[in-house]
Amino acid sequence: MKSPNPPVQTRVLVIDDSPGDIFLLREMVEEHGKSRFRVTAEARSLEKALKVLGERQIDVVLLDLQLPDSRGVETFSRAHAVAPDVPIIVLSESDDEELALQTVQLGAHEYLVKGRVDAHLLQRALRYAVERARAEAQLASERDLLQTLLENIPDRIYFKDRESRFIRINRALTKLFGLKSAEEAYGKTDADFYGPEHAGEALYDERRLMESGEPLLGKVEYENLADGRRSWSLTTKLPLRDRQGRIIGTCGISREISEMKEMEEQLETERNLLRAVIDNLPDLVFLKDIQGHYLLNNMAHIRWLGASDPSEVRGRTVFDYFPDDVAAEFHRGDMQVAEARQPLLNQEEHMVDAHGNHSWRLTSKIPWLDDSGKAVGLVCISRDVTEQKQAEERLKKANAELAANREELLRAVGNLQLAHGELRDVQLQLIEAEKMKSIGRLAAGVAHEVKNPLAILKMGLEFLATQKFTDEHTPEILREMGDALGRADKVIRGLLDFSAPKQLEVKRESLNAIIENALQLVRGEMKNGIEIERDLQPNLPLLKVDGDKISQVFVNLFTNALHAMEDGGLLAVRTYSKQLTGVGSNISDSRSESFRVGQQIVVAEIDDTGHGIPEDKLAKIFEPFFTTKPTGRGTGLGLSVVRTIIDLHGATIDIRNLHEAGVRVTLMFQS
Repeated sequence: MKSPNPPVQTRVLVIDDSPGDIFLLREMVEEHGKSRFRVTAEARSLEKALKVLGERQIDVVLLDLQLPDSRGVETFSRAHAVAPDVPIIVLSESDDEELALQTVQLGAHEYLVKGRVDAHLLQRALRYAVERARAEAQLASERDLLQTLLENIPDRIYFKDRESRFIRINRALTKLFGLKSAEEAYGKTDADFYGPEHAGEALYDERRLMESGEPLLGKVEYENLADGRRSWSLTTKLPLRDRQGRIIGTCGISREISEMKEMEEQLETERNLLRAVIDNLPDLVFLKDIQGHYLLNNMAHIRWLGASDPSEVRGRTVFDYFPDDVAAEFHRGDMQVAEARQPLLNQEEHMVDAHGNHSWRLTSKIPWLDDSGKAVGLVCISRDVTEQKQAEERLKKANAELAANREELLRAVGNLQLAHGELRDVQLQLIEAEKMKSIGRLAAGVAHEVKNPLAILKMGLEFLATQKFTDEHTPEILREMGDALGRADKVIRGLLDFSAPKQLEVKRESLNAIIENALQLVRGEMKNGIEIERDLQPNLPLLKVDGDKISQVFVNLFTNALHAMEDGGLLAVRTYSKQLTGVGSNISDSRSESFRVGQQIVVAEIDDTGHGIPEDKLAKIFEPFFTTKPTGRGTGLGLSVVRTIIDLHGATIDIRNLHEAGVRVTLMFQS
C-alpha cells in the first residue's frame, strides 16, 4: 500500500568527467531506488555544471576537482561562487590532506577519496551535508532577523559582560553615543558615555540583577550624557545566560520617553493652574458623579459646607449636609439634568448653608458626558445673588406701603414694575459683564502661561525637522505634532485677541488692498476645488480704519467660509460704494445711529457655497466660545473678536444663510 505522503526526494548533481565514475556514483547514491537521494543531473565539465547550477534546483553536489576545463581548488571555488547555498561534497582520486583541508576551509561540506567510498559512507555524507546546509540556512536566517531588528528598532538595545562592559549595541544606541560604529563602544562602560550619577545607578542595578537573577522591568530613568544632553527613558534589563544557565552578563532595552515626561509635567502645571483659578473664585464650584458623590470642590464650596479640607467632602453627598427633604430636592434636580443631558443655566435657588445662613444663589448645572455621550456626572457653579434678591424684596415692601393711596399706588405700581424690569435687566447685564470680565482675565492668564511652552515646543520641532531620521514615520509624526502646535497656537492667539485691550490705530486705508492681503494670508487653507471670484469696485473711497484689525476680520471670515466648503466650492468677494437711502435690517440695532440717510457708505459682501449655519445657531454665532465647528477646528472666539473690531470701527456686520446654499456676510463702513 502506497504512503499518501511519499518522502521528498533530494536532488543530486554529479560533476565528473568519467562516465564510469558517474555510473558508480549514481548506483551508490540511489541504491537501486531505495534511497531518498536521486541523481537528477550530471555534468562532465565545469562549464556545463555551472549552467546546470544556474538553471535548475539542486539540493547537493558531488564534485570531482579534476575536470577537463578546471582543476584543483579553483574548480570548487567557481562552483561554490555560483551556488553558495548548495552543499558540495568533494570527490578526489588522491588522499591529499592539504587539499582536503583547503577545500573544507573554503566551504566544502566533505572531502572523500573515490577509492575509499562505499554506498554507506556516501549516503551518510550526503545526509550530513544536506542537514548541515539546512541548519546553517536556518541559523543564518535567524541571525539576519536579529540583525534587522537590532539595526532598525528605534529603542536602544545593548549586551554587557559581567564587568558591565558593552559587548554589543544596536544602531539606535550607537547614534545616541555619537559613535561612527558600534565597535567603538565595545569594552567600554556607561561611565564612558554618561554622567557619573546615571552611570553609577546603572552599575548598581546591573550588579544587583546579576546577583539575584531577577529582571528589572520598566524602570523610568533620568539619563545625563557626558556631553551634557539629558533625557528620560523607560528601561528593562535582563540577565544574560550561557547554555548552562550561568549568568555571564546583562542585556537591556531602553526607550526614549522625554517627550512623554515633558507632557506630564506640562499637564501637571496646567492642572495646578486650573486648580488655583478654581480655588480662588468666589463662586461655588463642584463636580459630582452620577450617584451624587462630590468628586471635586473649590475652597469656597468647602467652606460653605462647613468643612475645612477637600478630603472631608470628597465622596460625600448632599444628604450628608442638608435635611433629607432639601437634599432629595437637590438630588432630583441633578438627576433631571443628567438624564436630559442638557445644561440648566442660572437657576435661582434659596439655600441654607451649614451655619444656618440663608442666601439666594444663581446656579448652573452642566452634564458631564463620557466619550459615548452617556452622562457620568455634573459640573455645578453657584453664585451668591442675595443682595439682588434683597433689593427685590425691598421693592416689594415699598409697593405694599404705597397701597394707602390707590391712585398714587397705581401710578407707583406702574413705575415700580418698569423699574423692576429695568433692574432685572441691569442685574443680568452686570452678571454677564462680570462673567465676561472673569473669562477675559482667565483667557489672558491662560494664554500667557501656555504661550511660552508652546514657543519652546515649536522651536524644538523646527530643530527636529532639520534632522535626518532612520525611521520613515518620524517626519510624518513631526508634521502632525507641528499641526497640533499650530492649532494650539491659534487657540492662544484667539484668547489673546479676545482679552486684549481694544485700541485702534486708525488711518486712511484701501478696503480692496486689505481684502487682497487677507486672501493671500488664507491661501494655505484653500484646498483643491476652491474657486475665488473677485468683484472689487475700483477707486473705492479710502476708509479711516485700523488696517491690521480689519485684515484680521476678513481672515476670520474667509477661513470660516473655506472650512464650510470641505469638498470645494465658490468663494465670492464683492465691494462697492453707495448712498444710503434707508437703514436695512442688518444695521437695525443701536449702531445704526452712526449711519444717516443720504450718507455715502462702502459695502463688502462675502458669499460661500458651504453647508450654511443652522437657523437655531445664528443668534449665538457672535457669543464667545460658541462654535459650530468640530473639536480642534475652532476656538469659538473668531466671530466674537470680529464683532468687537467691527463695533469699535462704528461699522456693521450681518451674517445670514442664502436661499440656495451657503452664507452671505455683509460689512458696512462709513466712507
